[in-house]
Amino acid sequence: METGRPGPAGVRWMLGGGVVVLVAGCVWAGWSVSRGGLQPQDVSGVLGLPVGILGVLVGAAVSLSALRLQQATDARAVALDGLAGTVEEIEVAERAHMLGNGAHLIDLRVEVTPRQGGTEPPGPQRLSDVAAWYCAAPGRLVVTGAPGAGKTVFAVHLVVRLLAARGPADPVPVRLAIGDLPAPRTHRRWWGRWRTVGGFEHWLTSSLVKVYGLRERTAADLVARRLVIPVLDGLDEMDTEVEGDAPSRAQQALDELNAYESVDGSAPVVLTCREQRYAELSERYAWLRQSALLRIAGVGADEARRYVESRSDGRGSPLGTLLQGAGEAVAQALSSPFYLGLAYAVYGEAARGQAQPLADLGTADEVREHLLAHYIPAATRAANAAARQARRRVVATESPWGRQGEYEPARVHQWLHHMAGEEGKLSSFGDALGVRRARVLAGAVMVLTVGAALVWGQAVRRCFPARWWDHEHGVVVSVAVAGVAGALAGALCVAVVSDEMSFTPTDEVRGVRVSLRGRLGRAAAQWAAIASWALLMPVVLTLGAVSRVAGWLEWAPEHTSYGVGAVVCFGCCVGIAASESTVAHGGGRSLLGCLVAPPVGWFLGVLTPEAESLPERVIFYAVIWGFGVLLLGLFDASGFSFTAGFGMFLVAAWPGTAGPGGGFWGGAGAGLIAFCVLGCLFLGAGSAERTWRGVGRVRRAVRLPTWLKMMLIPFTVGVAGEELLGLAGVAGVAVVWVATCAGLVLGILLVWFVAGCLGRVPLRTDTFTAWAYHAGLLRIVGGDYQFRHSELHAWLVRNPRAPAP
Repeated sequence: METGRPGPAGVRWMLGGGVVVLVAGCVWAGWSVSRGGLQPQDVSGVLGLPVGILGVLVGAAVSLSALRLQQATDARAVALDGLAGTVEEIEVAERAHMLGNGAHLIDLRVEVTPRQGGTEPPGPQRLSDVAAWYCAAPGRLVVTGAPGAGKTVFAVHLVVRLLAARGPADPVPVRLAIGDLPAPRTHRRWWGRWRTVGGFEHWLTSSLVKVYGLRERTAADLVARRLVIPVLDGLDEMDTEVEGDAPSRAQQALDELNAYESVDGSAPVVLTCREQRYAELSERYAWLRQSALLRIAGVGADEARRYVESRSDGRGSPLGTLLQGAGEAVAQALSSPFYLGLAYAVYGEAARGQAQPLADLGTADEVREHLLAHYIPAATRAANAAARQARRRVVATESPWGRQGEYEPARVHQWLHHMAGEEGKLSSFGDALGVRRARVLAGAVMVLTVGAALVWGQAVRRCFPARWWDHEHGVVVSVAVAGVAGALAGALCVAVVSDEMSFTPTDEVRGVRVSLRGRLGRAAAQWAAIASWALLMPVVLTLGAVSRVAGWLEWAPEHTSYGVGAVVCFGCCVGIAASESTVAHGGGRSLLGCLVAPPVGWFLGVLTPEAESLPERVIFYAVIWGFGVLLLGLFDASGFSFTAGFGMFLVAAWPGTAGPGGGFWGGAGAGLIAFCVLGCLFLGAGSAERTWRGVGRVRRAVRLPTWLKMMLIPFTVGVAGEELLGLAGVAGVAVVWVATCAGLVLGILLVWFVAGCLGRVPLRTDTFTAWAYHAGLLRIVGGDYQFRHSELHAWLVRNPRAPAP
């Protein structure tokens, strides 16, 4: 049972049925009295039965509604507890990872500015004091400070404290990276109404589904009831700088957060941002309304010494000796908890005597650059030592280092440099190798794979009787449709495979316990999804075409093919529209291009000559379509325009009708015309995600098993495709489909292999990213890897080669 408002569909059906029975009884009784078949004194007895039935139905409907409401309430409590347990596992492990063994949190000094009319204690305090009064009454809190001041560490600690103080019905804190929040897209409909797509609540719901595995309806219900406290990290990472008077992403995010309210007013939110950036936003009249402001101060000399003594258990450390005689530059650099942690990693017990003394450096910037340059070698040596020590222990040890290998510091630096993406995140395989080089490799694999498939496709002909093998409308039409199907197959295959080929944390790294059965089941599900798209659907598609040729479906009505054609064509167009690059229009010129494309395609189809010579047709198509592409390019046309124009070209070139008597092709033409009209009206910029959500709702409404849908849909398309293209054309589509999917998978694997051979990424990426996370080089925010700090990310980007030891 999912959470959310209990569905009233069953109640409506029961009440509607009761009303229908009552009305039918009244009509029948009146008709019988008027015909003389029923005496007036018997009318009350006749009407008593439907009235009684209606009463029983109303009582049952009320009871059913109450039962569903109780089930929804219980399901919501279970979902909250499950979410709290998952967040606690992840964040406790993240806190221990960021603070080191023992979770040594520096209780820094902070300056608190309470919100207007708030009850927060003002003035100088400690982080522990802030965590205490915030957990007692969660509200809106903005945490500011210098780079490396410990804002993220405090956010993680605050999440753990909130979970510890949480009651059964209290909201659950969830830490996410606000840099992933996309800007809302607003566009104007043709009737003049403005529509906003996306928004903070939609992004928060999607993040709960993606990161914590909640169902979409459950996540939307928790967000709508404000049972989730967003802890948003990194507002300053949304914009590198403020340019001109246009609102920045950070300003738009603050506007959305200010509109995020609950019944009691402003909903609780925790936001972290660099102090200077938040001051710049405040000067532009952009800040989080009704929020307390927390400014984290630097680490004092006494606090730094206490921290070093605590980390070394009072046994002394080379860093403690360096701090005693440290000058002003060292004290200024180590006032940041991040650089103090780097200094302990470089000059700690495991790295004694490995680096130059800090006293020899003149400025704070030199100290920071020195620590960053020696941090990766020091962290690598410490991680390798921990791995060797764990392997010498008992096999049943709980240490994550028992499963880790050893790496060289220069290789680690090289890999992390190429894996450094935007906004402190890890890049993809293509970015690590080079976008242009990756595209060339993937394109070459695609060309070779599709070419080999076309050559091998001639052998498919021998699998069928000669009388079956027919191109209904010629080879040219079959090849054109196969190309469109291949493009669609490629888009779907990329959507399925791309998530599996990215640098994402595994469940074990994120702190979630997964059994061997669960891991095997997930791997089997992933490969089954890829195999179903690449192999199962083309095979079932061909079987559908064979069934029609063999005469197995002669019992079907004639007009069925018309309806199937309309549904299939409309569904394919909707699937194409679910890609952001093929939405109908993004502005006035693009909308004009969408309106021009269908008439141009129709006109070109009408002008198609009747010549049977293939060269003459190719020359005609090349000249006319070149003119059409040039014309559409002037209107900033999208992929939708080319799809609509090509479809209308086929409709006009086909010697049939779009009426009910036109068979499958007539239905396809009607479906295409309907979609062109609806697309120009509703498919604006940014509508791809909304279209995909609508497709998902339709799929969920048709409650059929997944395997049955995977068999029924391609089988129906194959039956309809045989009437359109013939068995030869459908077999060509199937071959191109398999070749496209295989080429994409091989291209991605080739890009990964080449990047690994060139030293851009490790060949075992999951193993290395897990090692880098446990070594303290990476962290996890919102279910994705990020570098430990933006300063480390920026230093890796600036330094492609590891410094000399």
